[in-house]
Amino acid sequence: MLKAVVFDDEYIVIEALRTLIDWTGLGVELVGTAGDGITALEVFRQERPDIVLTDIRMPGMDGLQLIQEIMREAEDTCCIVFSGFNEFEYVKQAIQLGVIDYLEKPITDVSVERSLHKAVGRILSQRETMEIRRKWEESQRELLAKALLDGQALKIFGQMPKSSAVERARTYIVQHVNRDLSLQEVADHVGMNAAYLSVLFKEETGETYIKFLTRYRMELAKMLLRKGLKVNEVSERVGYHTYRHFSEVFKKHTGTTPGQFRDPT
Repeated sequence: MLKAVVFDDEYIVIEALRTLIDWTGLGVELVGTAGDGITALEVFRQERPDIVLTDIRMPGMDGLQLIQEIMREAEDTCCIVFSGFNEFEYVKQAIQLGVIDYLEKPITDVSVERSLHKAVGRILSQRETMEIRRKWEESQRELLAKALLDGQALKIFGQMPKSSAVERARTYIVQHVNRDLSLQEVADHVGMNAAYLSVLFKEETGETYIKFLTRYRMELAKMLLRKGLKVNEVSERVGYHTYRHFSEVFKKHTGTTPGQFRDPT
């Protein structure tokens, strides 16, 4: 069950939301409330809720400051704000901070439940996406393990690098090969300047970052095509999100199209 908190300096608002909202029916548990920003932040840190409902105007720390701190500490938190009449400037700032909805006071149980439905839907969608990604990375590790067993690792990787940074860079490439991987992203992951990583990568592997990435993608693509996967599926799995681009690179690398490689006549 998802967790939610309600922050408002009006006690009657908190009690109304506590009693009028069908929290259980929404798959949500109300785990905490607070009437000022300072206490609200303490409650948030203690409970780590999935959903935060907060008034914009509160003593101690206003709702905008609170949301800013929450998003800094847990950017996946779904925040819903309450605003009074003529507070549009505050609302705009809240939207810029990443809130998923805002409700104008006086709020109603119907409007709150509608916003909660929206928040729950977003959270479940995000979790589903994360699970798909987890399974994808698992499958990548399995493919790599199989490559090692089949004696393919040296063909794909070449000699193991001396530098732990380069080794971690190549591991990161394997785990995220389905994405549009830039040298800068990989360098950030290993904590190194991109230009220096590029030089070190070439020095230790004998090829540039982009050549290694392309070669690994093509070797992985060949393995997947041999397993009978559809060409467009293979294209997505190895990080090419346009079929045409994948086909052009594959043909340049192998001398044949992906379809011809998978189904030779």
